Amino acid sequence: MTPEELEAWLLSQPLVLGYILFLLVGSLISFIVLIVKVRKAGKLGRYPVSNWPLSGHDFAIFIMAILAWFVVSGYMVLYAHQWIMGPEAVPGSGVAVIAGILLQGGMLYLFLRFKFHHRNPNEGPISSRILSIPQSLAQGLFYFLASLPVVYGVSMAWTGFLELLRSQGFDIELPLQQAVLLLQNTTNPVVFAGFLILAVIIAPAVEETVFRAGVYRFFKGRTSIPVSLFISGLLFGIIHWNLQSLPGLVAVGVCLGLAYELSGSLRVSIFFHAFFNLNSVIWIFLIPDALIG
Repeated sequence: MTPEELEAWLLSQPLVLGYILFLLVGSLISFIVLIVKVRKAGKLGRYPVSNWPLSGHDFAIFIMAILAWFVVSGYMVLYAHQWIMGPEAVPGSGVAVIAGILLQGGMLYLFLRFKFHHRNPNEGPISSRILSIPQSLAQGLFYFLASLPVVYGVSMAWTGFLELLRSQGFDIELPLQQAVLLLQNTTNPVVFAGFLILAVIIAPAVEETVFRAGVYRFFKGRTSIPVSLFISGLLFGIIHWNLQSLPGLVAVGVCLGLAYELSGSLRVSIFFHAFFNLNSVIWIFLIPDALIG
């Protein structure tokens, strides 16, 4: 699509244009407000998040268990599908939703298992500040918008770098995330509703609990906050395993951890994560046909 065609299409789609303008203006204002807020505070957060005093040995087992569950849960669903439907049946989007729910449920169980089995009297609360649902939602939206310049900037720079390598003869495949491909090919409304619930409700709640209340808090007790933010963000990006979106997802993970630390509330990072995933779904379904057609 040429720039002229894109402009004409946007002008013919006022809702899409309005959404894009909302993201542009909202992200710019939120980003500036956040920078001013942090500079005035003179420190990272007024409501510091507590550490997770888990031993290094137990934490290593926790991470290995999470990684193992990623593999095992996927094979379990595929095996069950073949057993029920036959070895020649091709798994569809519905199977992916079931696999995603099983994966998220197992991750949450593992975190709770380690948290309560290795309970430490010196451990503080996961959220140092209790916010209402409306307050958490509003702050989650604010931090989501403030993160967009960073996330999109990192993603665009990385994509440009990979394209440069490809232009120099490097054989680099840039496939979309599997979840994106499945969403694009989903026509069953029940399966789509399952994807939406998984992406906007289940995954944000579970992944924030595991990576922010778990991984981030563990490393915060052993190293500096910036390093902890990067490590938890890096693990968050790796776990989604897609070369093209890896740096962008790492940036998202760092911003989620920063929102958690600044707000003192895990609810805020959960809502932030939910807004980010919802925004991704909106872009998949409202934008692609015009941009890539």
